[in-house]
Amino acid sequence: MTEPADFEGPSASAEMLHQLDTAPRTYAPGVKLFERRTFDLDLQTVVTPEDVESWLLGAASKIVSANALVEGFACRLAQARLDVARFALNVGTLHPQISGYSWVWSTLDGICDEIQIAAETLTTDAFRKNPIFRVAEHGEVFRMLLTPETAEHRSPLMEELAEAGYSEYVAIPLSASGARYNVVTMSTQQAGGFTEAQYDRLLRLLSVFALHVERHIAGRITKNISVAYLGRNAGAQVISGSIKRGSGMPIQAIVWSSDMRDFSTLSEQQSNQVVVELLNRYFLVLAEAVMRHGGDILKFIGDGMLAVFPLADFDSPKQAAEAAATAAQEAIRDLDTLNREMARAADWRRLQSGIGLHIGEVFFGNVGSAQRLDFTVIGEAVNITSRIEGLCKVLKRDVLMSASVASLLDEGTEALGAQSLKGLRETEQIFSLSCDI
Repeated sequence: MTEPADFEGPSASAEMLHQLDTAPRTYAPGVKLFERRTFDLDLQTVVTPEDVESWLLGAASKIVSANALVEGFACRLAQARLDVARFALNVGTLHPQISGYSWVWSTLDGICDEIQIAAETLTTDAFRKNPIFRVAEHGEVFRMLLTPETAEHRSPLMEELAEAGYSEYVAIPLSASGARYNVVTMSTQQAGGFTEAQYDRLLRLLSVFALHVERHIAGRITKNISVAYLGRNAGAQVISGSIKRGSGMPIQAIVWSSDMRDFSTLSEQQSNQVVVELLNRYFLVLAEAVMRHGGDILKFIGDGMLAVFPLADFDSPKQAAEAAATAAQEAIRDLDTLNREMARAADWRRLQSGIGLHIGEVFFGNVGSAQRLDFTVIGEAVNITSRIEGLCKVLKRDVLMSASVASLLDEGTEALGAQSLKGLRETEQIFSLSCDI
C-alpha cells in the first residue's frame, strides 16, 4: 500500500529522502523520511487499556527514541482491542529549516516512519485545506466516517484511506507548550468506525501519552538549537554535559578557514539589509559544501567561517583531506554559479571567497567566562589555517593549503613555494588547489 503522510501532495523526489527508500510509501514534497522501523504485530497477545496506561506510566518513560515510543504505543492500542489500524503523531519544533516531525504507523505495511516536515510546507494550500490544520492551529477535534455519504467532503488523504478500507479518520489535539497543538490522527478499519467506548478510552490514554510527547519534543528542540548554533560535534558535546569552562578534548582535524573577498568595500557601499542578504547567500553555499562532505561548521565571524573535518569521523586522514578539498572546490564552483545566476540583480555584487586548509591538533572545547562560554577550537593549527587563508588574495588563488594537506591528495595541487605567514616566524610550504572539478 502507498501510505500518505498527513501532509498531502505528490511523491517526494529521491534526493529529498536522505537516500532512504520510502517504498512502499510515498510522501509529499517537503517531507523527508528520516528513520524507519518495522514491526510484527501479534494480535493474539491481548492487553487491557489499563496495561497500556501502566506501560505509559512506567517503561515508556525510559524509551529514548520517539519512533520507538510511537511504535510501542500504537501496537499496544491495537492489542488492547481499540482497533487502531493507523496512527500518526504530528509535532512542531524549533529548527531553521524544519517546521515539525511526524511519525506514521500502520498495520497494513508493518512500518513506523519518522519524517521531517520542511518549514515551507505549512504555507501550502494542501496543508491549509487539510483538517489537521484546524486541529493544530485551533485545537479542534475532527472526526469523519469514511462512508459514501461523506465522499464529497473528504480530503485526498481521507479518500486514499477510504480506498484502503479504513472506516473512520480522527484527528485529536494534544496539549502543547508552543503556539500550535501537537496532533494525533487515528484510523480504524472496524465497521462503523470507533465505538464511543473505544474513543473514550483512547482519549484517556492520549492524555498520558501527551506527556511523553512533550518530553521528546523538548529533547528534540534542545538538540536542534544546539546543533544549529554550535555545530554538530559541539552541540553533541554540550547536550552530553560538557558545559564547564575548560572542558573539552584535543582532536586531529583538517581545519577550514574562509573569508569573503572585499567584504569591507561591500559593507561600505551597501545597506546593512543588503549585506545580510548577501552574507546569507554566501554562507549557504560554503556551509552546504562543508556539511555535504562531512565537515562541521563551528562559527561564522563577520564574513569568515571556521570549520573542521575531524579525522575520527573518516576512515583515514587521506579521506578527510579529500573531503575538505572537494568541499572547497564545490564551494568555489557553486559561488561562480550563484554569481552568474544573480548577475542582473540590482543589488548583486560578485561574491568571492578565499579558503585555507591545514591539518593538525586542536583543542575542541569550552572557553570564555564563568557565565558566558563558547565551544570552539583553538591551537596553532587554527592560527596557521587562518594565515594560509590570508594569502589567497596576495597569491590570487581561491583555495590554498599547507604541505601536510597537499601530501594527502593525489592530484589537483600546485606548489607555490615557501611563504611567510603573518605573525609566525617560520615559513610554510603552500600549495594551491585547482577548482576545476
